[in-house]
Amino acid sequence: MSTPQQAPQCPTCNKPIAFSRNECPFCHKSFSRVDASTRHARSCPARKGRALLRHIKPGKKSRACDNCARLHLSCNAEVPCARCSARQVACNYSTLCHDISHRAVAGELPKDGRHSLSFLLRASDPSHNSMDVNVAAEPERTLEEPTWSRQESETTGWVPGTVDPKFLLLNLSDMLLDEPLDYESTKSDLQFQSIFDPPSATNTLTTRIAALSSSLQSMATNKPHLKEELDYSFQRGFFTVSHFQNAFIIFFRRRHYHKPPIHWPTFDLDKIASHLLLAAVLTGTAYLQYLDRSSQNLLTASFLEVAEKYIFKEVKRLADQNITPLASRHMLEVCQAAVLMNSLEGSTNHIEGRRRIASKRIPTLLAVLRKAGIVGLKHEPHQGEMDWDSFIHRETCIRVVSWTFVNDSLMSLFCNHPPAMTVKEMTGHIPCRSELWEANSKASFQQHINDLAGSYPLTCNEAVSGLLAQSWTCSTKESFGRLDISDLFFISGGLMRHVFHCRTSVVTPDYTAMVLRALDRWDCLWVNALARVPVDERRWLGIARHSPEVVAISRRTIELSRTKEAEDSAYLQCVATYDSAIFHEFVQKYGLRESATSGR
Repeated sequence: MSTPQQAPQCPTCNKPIAFSRNECPFCHKSFSRVDASTRHARSCPARKGRALLRHIKPGKKSRACDNCARLHLSCNAEVPCARCSARQVACNYSTLCHDISHRAVAGELPKDGRHSLSFLLRASDPSHNSMDVNVAAEPERTLEEPTWSRQESETTGWVPGTVDPKFLLLNLSDMLLDEPLDYESTKSDLQFQSIFDPPSATNTLTTRIAALSSSLQSMATNKPHLKEELDYSFQRGFFTVSHFQNAFIIFFRRRHYHKPPIHWPTFDLDKIASHLLLAAVLTGTAYLQYLDRSSQNLLTASFLEVAEKYIFKEVKRLADQNITPLASRHMLEVCQAAVLMNSLEGSTNHIEGRRRIASKRIPTLLAVLRKAGIVGLKHEPHQGEMDWDSFIHRETCIRVVSWTFVNDSLMSLFCNHPPAMTVKEMTGHIPCRSELWEANSKASFQQHINDLAGSYPLTCNEAVSGLLAQSWTCSTKESFGRLDISDLFFISGGLMRHVFHCRTSVVTPDYTAMVLRALDRWDCLWVNALARVPVDERRWLGIARHSPEVVAISRRTIELSRTKEAEDSAYLQCVATYDSAIFHEFVQKYGLRESATSGR
């Protein structure tokens, strides 16, 4: 019989992490009463044999605010808690962590040289429907919102003192799911003003949603199982203006996490391809479901499959006409949508969906990018003033390729799926610095453009070759030392190809030693790059900040290869499997142990 499970601890302050007792700890469904949550947890399908959380008596200091603990009263562990709020007294927690930034700030390497691997454990946890649970826990970098979310409709003819007619058109469940927005903190001089300009016509988004839903319905006509799930999404209010706006806002506010190939300063919600609009809203919906855990699951596997088919059908149609992302903005936006769908479904804990993404969709997109000649794309040398629009278009192409490379790397790590892309073909520029990419005007862009001409290495292939090389001179180390966190994130994907080769092929001891040495060099570069990032800015590093965990677990897989322990691990059999539980078990059982070669 399993022993009661302790509440999870904050990795920063080591205090128990606050969470509602009205919530199932396994599937995160919310209940109105604690006893209902407890009864549900005992038989929850997501429990999968895991221990229940230890019963907490009312007023327990590790689960209550200081006031409730002193009076031995039950506490809902919120800020402020319900009792303190009702009494209008200060609510303080001396033994409970509520600071979400503690889970968001990238931590330095522990003194014993090992990582907690908390990201990998959470991302691969089979009890979660998606890895995007990590994104939902992210802090919001901005409270900006589109002006259309606040603007009165000019076409409704609303008379003060009566019911605004537009509320009759909204889905009530959508309104309840909306995350509270801090409107008062929104200034008129928004950083991303072009995104938040009101649509050219009030009904623009409504018309686009109607056309999009019609297109998806036509694709599911002859497939009953897909049509049923699509109808379910209609009933639950997915295809409503309020949901699209809310999901898009959530996606925008967490744009720092994945840093997808979307140029927000020039993003126009009215003009983008419907495929990219759908992919952005689907991604925002995935985040929204974890922010509001009591909400319905709108993103069923079949619904995502319909959306995926819709996007990749357009990719194939345009590619068959020899239309390339470099020549066509529409084709580029469809490729951006494909990247987002590969990220979303690759993160979703659905075996067949993940298999389809790894085996079919990533290779399909890669074939299109190769045919278009943008794998290996570089920025053209410039003299004098560079055209902002041309640069952004070319940089977006580079980022589409880079994020396809990242998605391919993650499938290799989590699923043992052989990589579709090689390091040798990654001869294009590494994505440019954030300061240049996020410049919100031509003037600001021109101020940063001179930073583009960096020193060696400029490509992933050059960087990986340098890390693997026998020679590591002072000048080489100095040149590589200028790489930032984002650069090292993409470069780590290149090293993963060599790690996979070490694990799955017969290699010499010298080759294994060379790869381990490259991982050590990467670690040193990371420590120095992280030290250059102000502490209060580290929470905005996004998924890149978890790269040390990926490198650490990769090193562990090499060390365990062809050992007795490898024979007992399903993951180390190196057979492609799309159930995240296999990788999760490996990280739990072997990832946290001290490396046999630590201290090299």
